[in-house]
Order: sequence, then C-alpha cells, then structure tokens
Amino acid sequence: NIPVIPNQVPFSYGTRMREDEAIVLIGVTPPLAKYFGFTFYLNNVEYNVGDSNGGYGKGIPTVIKPEDGRSHIQASLEDPINPSNMNVTSNGSYDDAFNKDFVLISSPDQNIVSTIKDQLIKLGVPESIFNVQGLSSETIDFGIEEKHDVVSPLFRMAFFDDEDDMKDYLRSIPWSLLRVTPKVMANETIPFDRIGRDVRSADATTQEYLRPSMNQLVREIKQQFKGRDGFEARSLVVDADPDKCIDERTKCFFENTDSAYFGNFPGRLFPEYGHFVVIGVNHVEAGYARYSSVTLYGAREFISVGSFTSVGDMKGSVDRYIPDDPYKDQFYAMHFKRNCTGMEYCIDVPLEGEGSMVARDTQIFMDRAYMDPNGTNGPDPAKLLPFRVIYIEEQPLSSKVSLGKERFSQIRKRLFPGKDDKNTTVQGLNVPYPPYPIE
Repeated sequence: NIPVIPNQVPFSYGTRMREDEAIVLIGVTPPLAKYFGFTFYLNNVEYNVGDSNGGYGKGIPTVIKPEDGRSHIQASLEDPINPSNMNVTSNGSYDDAFNKDFVLISSPDQNIVSTIKDQLIKLGVPESIFNVQGLSSETIDFGIEEKHDVVSPLFRMAFFDDEDDMKDYLRSIPWSLLRVTPKVMANETIPFDRIGRDVRSADATTQEYLRPSMNQLVREIKQQFKGRDGFEARSLVVDADPDKCIDERTKCFFENTDSAYFGNFPGRLFPEYGHFVVIGVNHVEAGYARYSSVTLYGAREFISVGSFTSVGDMKGSVDRYIPDDPYKDQFYAMHFKRNCTGMEYCIDVPLEGEGSMVARDTQIFMDRAYMDPNGTNGPDPAKLLPFRVIYIEEQPLSSKVSLGKERFSQIRKRLFPGKDDKNTTVQGLNVPYPPYPIE
C-alpha cells in the first residue's frame, strides 16, 4: 500500500498524487520464474457525461452516473518493466534479471527523480540499477482531491522454477516502498512526455504455417464425437488498447501489454452432460511466448473455475489425434467436463463446491500468451492463430428425445388444458411430437 499524505482523499487499491511527488520502490526481483512485471495504471477518473461503461474502446456511453461518481479506466500507462528491459546488474539476458537488486522511481516530475537518484548514488547505490516510470500529465489529472485521477501500481509474477524459493520470497517480500513528497510544493516541475509503446513482434512471422495442422486436429476431434450434438464457438482477439481506453475514457480491465489476449464466449449453459474441448497453439513450443495459459471463467462473477498452462499441461495432449504430424508438440487439446474420471488432459468443473460452476452460468474462455521471447513485450496477436472451442453434448440421443417429448408435452398442456391427444391443431397447423429434442 502506498502511504497517504495529509489532505489526500484515499482510495482502497490506488492513490492520488501531486505533480511534484515520487513513489520509490527499492528491493530485489523475484527468484527465477517465467515472468515478472511492474505496471502503472490509470485506475479511475472523475465521471463525465458520455463516458463509456463498456470495455476495450467499444463501450456504450453511460446514461446514469456511476454510484461512486467515477469512470473506471483500468488502463496501463506504459509498457511494463519486466526481465527483458529492467535495469539490474546482469549479463543482459532475460533469466539473469531475476534475484537482483533494483530501484524503481515512478513520478510526474523529472526534477524530483534526479534529486532522488543523486541522493541514492551518494549512498552507494549503483546507477545501473535505476528504473524510471515517467507519469505524464497528458494522461493523468494529478492532485490529491476527490476530483483528481487515481493511479495504481501493479506487480505480477508467474511460475517460479522452484516452489521453495517462491514461498520464501512471498513470505517476506524484500522491498521498501517510499512516497517522497516535498515539504513545500514545488512551484515548477519538469513533466514527462507521454510514453510510447514498443512495437510488438516486429521481426516475427505469422503462425499461418500451423493452420493446416490445426484444421486437421479439429477434424479428428469432431470425428471422434460424430453423431452428437455440438457446435464450434468463434474466438476473437481481445483488443485491449490501453491508449485508446485512456483517450476514449473506456475500460481496459487492467490489461497488460506483455500479453496477447483471445476470448471465446460460447453462449451456452454447462449442463451435467456438457463437454467443452479447447484447441489451440502452444505458443511456447511454437516460439512465440515465454508462457501461455487458458482459463475458464463463470460469466456471472468473472471468477476462474479452471485453467491449464504451457508449464506441464499442454504438451502431449494432441498425440492421440494427430500422432504423425510434425507440429503436434506445438498444439494442445484440453477438455472441460463435469466429471473427468478416466480421461486424460481433462479439467473437472463440478456443479458445486470448490472450483465449481453452476449449470445455468455461461462461460468465458480466455487465452493468454506472455512475452515474445525475442522482444520486450507481448507477442502481436495478429501473428497468432486464435484458439478454438468446441461444445459437445454427451447425453444419449434416446434420453434427449425423451426430454424433448416431455418438454413439448408440458408446453402443449399449458396452451391447451385438457387436450390429451398426441397431435394438436393450432390455426390449421398440425403440431406433432418432434422427432428431435427441442432446443
């Protein structure tokens, strides 16, 4: 938590800042892992009529003022500081940025940044470990009153190589957090310009070479479930453009430019006999990411109920479908069922208890690919193949026909009380029992 200064209007997971202040983090980066990143966000701003209440630059203008009087932008202000670009004493490689001393200064004012650096250097801190996040008044309305913008720093870590190292680090995170505020407010500051973003995957080719193999994989899976009801839901790039969210005052949901995002919204319930198959590219094996994951959320509360990752879950999952394909290790095929007994590469989603999803909740599948191994941020989603989601109903056909008859009978009895015949005429139309289940 960032300390609160006198007269500041506080916020539970963010802060307001004066234009002459700085937030200083001094510490040690995590032990070896797949990723860490420091990101500063424009959390929320004072509501203006016409602000969007949707997300990713495609929202609908609000008609009613939000209860808290704030528009929640939740957009990153610049690319994160991560192992590929962080200043530490190292050999310059990604892996050598872990378990290293660092200083991170976040401020709107270049003057106070220079003052802090000078004082720390006098104390013996190496200049090579300083990192600066310049916060610009072009994107933030600075001040400590309620009307001013709230900003939030966020730190992410993922997949430590050693679990004991992780526990030791998290048990007592070796950081010191300081808020530096001049006793007398500065008359003049030297502001930072708005920070640009690095180009994503500038030299990477696309994954089009994998499309024929993916199509064959999908055909093989559909063939296995031939004769059962099902459909394929389309995946879309989640176009989380933080600069657009900031400029258009719409919501970005704390996106991270170190990741590419795809979303899939099947629009179906998940009954006891439902079965989802999630098929896609293992972006790590294909050389486009340092780690990737797919997560299933319940749409009601957007809480994760199941996930799998490139760290130990994906590899080998398609061998039974395309055993002779030379690219088989660059794909995954994972199943989500209510009961995975006897099935490999399957994630249980119970109807109740821990990790459960109620039958009448709808699903959101999210695919994330973190860190282009040859760049300083996430891969370009335009160069990746979207993942695919197939829904299958495993209920026996005889049971489904019986269910269809029962539902039709209930509807007919409500419309025509006392009618027990098998066929009912409605305005000259003959309506028999259907030979297929009612959907």
